[in-house]
Amino acid sequence: MTIMIIILFIISIVLIGISYFQRDNVKELEQELDHLQLSAMQEIYKLKKKMRIVEEELLQNDTPLKETTTSMANDEAQNPARILAKFRQGMSLEAIALSESSTVEEIKLIVEKNERSLT
Repeated sequence: MTIMIIILFIISIVLIGISYFQRDNVKELEQELDHLQLSAMQEIYKLKKKMRIVEEELLQNDTPLKETTTSMANDEAQNPARILAKFRQGMSLEAIALSESSTVEEIKLIVEKNERSLT
């Protein structure tokens, strides 16, 4: 009986020694999971950075459009005054239309609307 206990004790020590040197699959899985999480976070960061750049480019492209429309509105407000000044100087409607890049009909309408200020 004592021999049997000694043999079991030796077997248990050998098994404990073997378990120390055996690979730990759970640790490997945890390391793989950590690596996967880190790479996913890096990809998300890169995507957010790219989205920020694209948004900034879109905002920069929108700004000139707004400025252009505002300047066009200012040009339209100044157009009748310039057109009337040219008409007073004796320029023909066709010449005014060419210089203002508009049609003769538009120039006629502007002159007719502002005819009261001419007389």
